[in-house]
Amino acid sequence: MRVLDLFAGAGGAALGLHDAGFEHVACVERDASAAATLRAAGFPAVEADVRDLNYAALAGTIDVLWASPPCQAWSSANQHGGPKGEDDIARNGWPWTLRIVRMVRPRWAIFENVKNARAYVERAVLPELRKLYAHVALWVLNAADHGAPQSRTRIFVIAGPRPVQPPASQPRRTMRDAIAVPWDRPSPCVMTNEGKGRPTDPAWWRKLNNASDALALATDGARRKLTLGECATLQTFPEGYPFAGRPEDRYRQVGNAVPPSLAAAVARAVRAAESGVETVLGALPTLASLTERIERVLAAAVALIRRQPPRGVSPDDIDGFVAREAPRLRDLVAAFLSRRSP
Repeated sequence: MRVLDLFAGAGGAALGLHDAGFEHVACVERDASAAATLRAAGFPAVEADVRDLNYAALAGTIDVLWASPPCQAWSSANQHGGPKGEDDIARNGWPWTLRIVRMVRPRWAIFENVKNARAYVERAVLPELRKLYAHVALWVLNAADHGAPQSRTRIFVIAGPRPVQPPASQPRRTMRDAIAVPWDRPSPCVMTNEGKGRPTDPAWWRKLNNASDALALATDGARRKLTLGECATLQTFPEGYPFAGRPEDRYRQVGNAVPPSLAAAVARAVRAAESGVETVLGALPTLASLTERIERVLAAAVALIRRQPPRGVSPDDIDGFVAREAPRLRDLVAAFLSRRSP
């Protein structure tokens, strides 16, 4: 599935989409340091403002358009003041994103933003998408429920030709699990200012504003800033991810990123709907036996493999790959359905 990624940042969403088997045509990002990070990570970065590009040549060729429009207009720091006019792209990229969707007509459109933008999205974005797509849904997801050891709640808009089921929640990971900090919960949201530190004052512990606050509380006030690597781990970036720029640039890129694990969960849900596996799973309760359920899901999985071979499997070896992996696939499906069965 070919992806056009707008407002791509340092590539958090791009990593998640890649992990789910998607292929990027372009990652558009106007910040020079973030674009340098994308290039260093191997993504096809286009360093430009989304308004300055001509997307006409991509019309009809894009399977998924992913966009994380600027959210400053609805951030807590802005007191949720809203955008200053439709063309305030520095703080509201939604109007331009919708124009690009109309031009490119991707099969699927996925949008991510802060939860405080929900009222604006429901009023100004969803009605426009319903003119273009048969199914439009809005989800509220917490990254802590999808593999990230931090609480980070975001809204997602999914528009496409079929309904999509939200990803199922996973067991939560803690700061202790991720970076060996004695805090047995997911961290508060990783912010762009984690590298600045602040005075040790118990008064501000009453409200934990960022991950560094949790670190100070967990260590009895031993205030230190989180390292860039710790922040990246809490965001689920892989170790050694090549963030570029000055230290403040790199902290900003991490704090603004979509957690790759969260993006991957959303991408896999869309991929399941596209492949038809979701339809098979929805029909399972009506089937008579666990054996029949296993065979139905296995058949859908094999059909997906034939249409979209895994990386490294040549078209001539698909049948051999399926034959070699069928026993393992059957065991995985059986284990999954055994847990899923009432």
